[in-house]
Amino acid sequence: MERKFVFEDLRQLGRWMRRKLKDRIEGKEYVFTREDFNDLSRMIRVGNWLMPRYGQTRFYRFLVDRGFFAPYFRQPVLSRVVPLNAKVKSGPNAVVPLQLLDEMIEKAGFRFIMDKCFCRQGMECQHYPIELGCIDLGEGARALLKGPHGREVTVDEAKAHVRKAAEYGIPAFAAHAIPENQVMGIPKEQNHKFIEICFCCPCCCVAMANLKYYSPLVKKYSMVSIGFVAKALPTCQGCFECVSKCAAGAIKIKGDKVWVQEDLCIGCGVCQHTCPHHAIRLTQISPLKENLLDYFKEIHLDLS
Repeated sequence: MERKFVFEDLRQLGRWMRRKLKDRIEGKEYVFTREDFNDLSRMIRVGNWLMPRYGQTRFYRFLVDRGFFAPYFRQPVLSRVVPLNAKVKSGPNAVVPLQLLDEMIEKAGFRFIMDKCFCRQGMECQHYPIELGCIDLGEGARALLKGPHGREVTVDEAKAHVRKAAEYGIPAFAAHAIPENQVMGIPKEQNHKFIEICFCCPCCCVAMANLKYYSPLVKKYSMVSIGFVAKALPTCQGCFECVSKCAAGAIKIKGDKVWVQEDLCIGCGVCQHTCPHHAIRLTQISPLKENLLDYFKEIHLDLS
């Protein structure tokens, strides 16, 4: 049954490619339509089926090491993990993660909210709302107005959207992905004027759900913490709810309690939100930068 849906979804990908090729031959403007969104969202299922089976195989690593995915790594997918529910000790002038997001939203010249999450729609998510879509910031995001995927929003609406995600205990991922920009029709000359704020869940998001299978080369750029790790407290009751929720595979069982392997932790805070006994806490291990764009200095983003 699983293989059957993989072939069905790959056929949808083929249909999308043929449609876009036809449009290009006919000289039509590239527009990321709702039909495109629906077709490509099914590829999330393929990714989530392939990665647990082949992500750690020698063949996959051989392809990565030999530059088979060179176009991807010449322009790597950059993402930074922003924990929305980080409970940290801070002084009166300290910057907190939610503040970094708020400031980025305020300074952006254009704000757009997708009406659905690409990954959750593809996986038909049962745990988090499919309607909790990404926030797209910067002038490049205006290209999304050509397709019926969402709407332009105010600063307050964007901030409220972030806080809705926080209620569900999922983190925000500030992400800049050239391949995804191309698919969504962001003009090449405006790539540096566009960034996504994704609200990934550990069950459906192809990037987060398969984090434990990625090679070190991918992890070097993607899902990088802005400076937090989880810590298990002595009050752990051994319910192990957090173990299955950790996308990074960083939470380990030792006897009747858990401990966190910090070099694997991405500081997302899902475990902290999940623990019914409040026995896991995010700890700040490095100072936060003044704004989120400081974490992307190598690509010179301009969202004003």
